[in-house]
Amino acid sequence: MTANRIMYWLTGLALVLTASTAQAATVQTQSTPSGLQIEMQSQLQPLTINQMHGWVISLTDTQGQAVNNADITVTGGMPEHDHGLATSPRITQQLGDGQYLLQGVRFHMPGLWQLELLIQVEEITYRAQVELNL
Repeated sequence: MTANRIMYWLTGLALVLTASTAQAATVQTQSTPSGLQIEMQSQLQPLTINQMHGWVISLTDTQGQAVNNADITVTGGMPEHDHGLATSPRITQQLGDGQYLLQGVRFHMPGLWQLELLIQVEEITYRAQVELNL
């Protein structure tokens, strides 16, 4: 194998590895209706395929105050492949100061993933979505 051919092969391999782990492990979004700021931070850094992991979800209101005692449901999947998550993630602990521990997340293949959050705070139901390209 020539030196140029080896270099092209290694460059291609590096691009594949980078694409599968380059997604930021912290994402931010807003709710619909407006009223909540949502930040999600992965406990697995960098994000990798086929690894069970958790996320810390932080909720704040429009004044930046922590939102406690919310009921959060998380679903998701790959819209381009028309399937959901292979696991059933759930909130296992309220950490205080508007933070919640989501466990049981596993992205089993590369591509575009969406996580959908349904957040109940008192009488209001909020929705939010984050996209991750792994």
